[in-house]
Amino acid sequence: MNLLFDTNILLNLGKAARIKELIKIINPDSKKIFASVATMGELKSLIFQNNWGASRLQSLDELLEDIVVVDINENMVGTYVEIDAYSQRRNPRIADYPFATPRNMGKNDLWIAATASLLSLKLVTTDADFNHLHQTFIDVQVLKPGLFKAN
Repeated sequence: MNLLFDTNILLNLGKAARIKELIKIINPDSKKIFASVATMGELKSLIFQNNWGASRLQSLDELLEDIVVVDINENMVGTYVEIDAYSQRRNPRIADYPFATPRNMGKNDLWIAATASLLSLKLVTTDADFNHLHQTFIDVQVLKPGLFKAN
């Protein structure tokens, strides 16, 4: 299964000194890596706000050369709606939810999840924001943030 990197993965990789080694750990089978255009917007905004230096920008640009960026389009709207309604426990097609209270998702995270679902991509992230969608809409792989800090 090909991979879709969440914003936090690309952000952590951009800060890491050993990007190639980390990519091999995250993607040992050399699957194709994708990112949503929503991720790219979040990533570039954070980079701009934090005034990244030239060397860090160059490392990130080299990483992004091998990543396929997926645009948001009308084909994703139905999946976005299903995931949003499910997260709020208000999807009329689902009678039984594995979580007791609604899971509020950011709008960019909804687009990222819809992209992963529609394209059958494994979503790789460092946070729990997508866990409630695992094995219902998408396959989620959660990495420990410490992975990016190890020497």
